Amino acid sequence: MAWTDYQKAFDRVPHSWVIKSLELIGINNKVISFTKKVMSCWRTRMRLHTESKLTETEDIKTQCGIFQGDSLSPQLFCICLIPLTEHLNRLNTGYEEHTTKIKISHLL
Repeated sequence: MAWTDYQKAFDRVPHSWVIKSLELIGINNKVISFTKKVMSCWRTRMRLHTESKLTETEDIKTQCGIFQGDSLSPQLFCICLIPLTEHLNRLNTGYEEHTTKIKISHLL
């Protein structure tokens, strides 16, 4: 059994990779276009609360990452892993543990 820690993973997925992954696995072009449009509208703001006031930035365009808490985000993240997993399986490599070679494809 193996575990992988995807530290801050949702924050680090480039939007270009989300779109490329959707294309690679053959998602319908209308869904891809919708996803591009939605991601181009993603914005956030930073807020600073002090004792006397609230300071807030203007909208900041989100250029990388997938929103946490959105119902589509886990699916998009998993889709982004599919091409990477397939590539690792094609490499047919592994690692040594207690003198037994274990192939990555058996773990994924």
